[in-house]
Amino acid sequence: MRNLAFICSALLIILGCAGYFGWESIGASKQSVTALIPAFVGIPTLIGALIAMKNNMLGMHISVTFTLLGALAGLGRLIPSAIKGNLDWSTPAPKMITAMTVICAFFTVMAVRSFIAARKAREAGDTPAAPEE
Repeated sequence: MRNLAFICSALLIILGCAGYFGWESIGASKQSVTALIPAFVGIPTLIGALIAMKNNMLGMHISVTFTLLGALAGLGRLIPSAIKGNLDWSTPAPKMITAMTVICAFFTVMAVRSFIAARKAREAGDTPAAPEE
């Protein structure tokens, strides 16, 4: 799971930097700090992955907390806009929000599945509380 945390955090940071620094090439009308929101989610996720190298449980819980917040924030922007019919796919903002939401939701689901499997293995006595990969 640590490797997946590193990959997802890198994707989020790249997405945020591409939206902020490459605003002209993606078709945005102006540079906006809000384009860095995926990076603001990716950096704590990366920090959690780094912590997981020493303390797996703590680090992975930090990472999944921030990706859950990122997924909920993305859904909180997409769902109301879709209901109101204001979702304009010709602009880069909904595409970036969707990409951030998908990355965050994917990591969150995979991490929760891993947490459940680790707990079941501990309860079954198959393995001691060893860090999972």
